[in-house]
Amino acid sequence: MPVSMSQEVAGFDDESGLPPAVWEALQTLKAGIVSTGLMLFIFTIAEAETRFALGVPAAVAEFVGMPGQLYLGFAVFVFAGVVVWPLLFAAIDDNLRVIPAGEDVGIRGIVFALILWAAFLLLGSAGLQLEGPFFVLYLVFTLLAHLAYGYSLGILYARFTHQPTTQ
Repeated sequence: MPVSMSQEVAGFDDESGLPPAVWEALQTLKAGIVSTGLMLFIFTIAEAETRFALGVPAAVAEFVGMPGQLYLGFAVFVFAGVVVWPLLFAAIDDNLRVIPAGEDVGIRGIVFALILWAAFLLLGSAGLQLEGPFFVLYLVFTLLAHLAYGYSLGILYARFTHQPTTQ
């Protein structure tokens, strides 16, 4: 598609015709959609394997400040996973380069997700009545889901925005 002189002067992206910041935000949201889908898949497997004894949906609702409102809490959780956290990651990605192995965007995504996991445990797990092996499974599955989310968010963000995955 030929680019008009006005698009070129205005700083629009050659391929999409969008301003670069808008194009990058849309690519970041794509990474958020895929990563949130992966996290939800892991949560679904965890719930199915434990016969729905882990209470992940209740923890999610608690985490977003809506205890007892599972559907609304789920919607807010998905919105945060698709929109809020990916855009926050994109905003602070350059600052995460100072961590050990921070030249790898996958590692930066994992560090970002570990912070989210810690917040999830502190804010979302307070009311759960888990004991013994169910508590351990809850910790393991929520950690795995967050690690998968962070890694995929970092890698897909870099891929979709045409950035190198390592420096």
